[in-house]
Amino acid sequence: MAAIFEAARLGLGGLAVTVGLLFMLGGAIGVLRFPDIYTRLHGATVANPLGAVLVVIGLTVSAPTVGLAIKLALMGALLAALGPLWSHVFASAAHAGGLAPITGKYIAPRPGSGVSTGDVS
Repeated sequence: MAAIFEAARLGLGGLAVTVGLLFMLGGAIGVLRFPDIYTRLHGATVANPLGAVLVVIGLTVSAPTVGLAIKLALMGALLAALGPLWSHVFASAAHAGGLAPITGKYIAPRPGSGVSTGDVS
């Protein structure tokens, strides 16, 4: 019976880690695909902290000792609390630096065209 519980616990932990990594991959793709700092910041700071917390939850479930599980849970809580804080800090710094968001229709540059930015109307 203990072996079944152990396998279920490790399977659940592995599933949480996998889902967290998929969220983090989505955030990384958002950083690469979005056109300006504010939309990139949104993509990164929504998906990545959630993904990181899910990874830590998966590791917490899979932890071999209770002490390690408690430490990982505290680290997950810290990551969940700091995600919105860093988002606000980065957005405030971008605004204070004079970076304006892209307005209007954004046309992405074509791969291989040699143009580094899209046309903004």
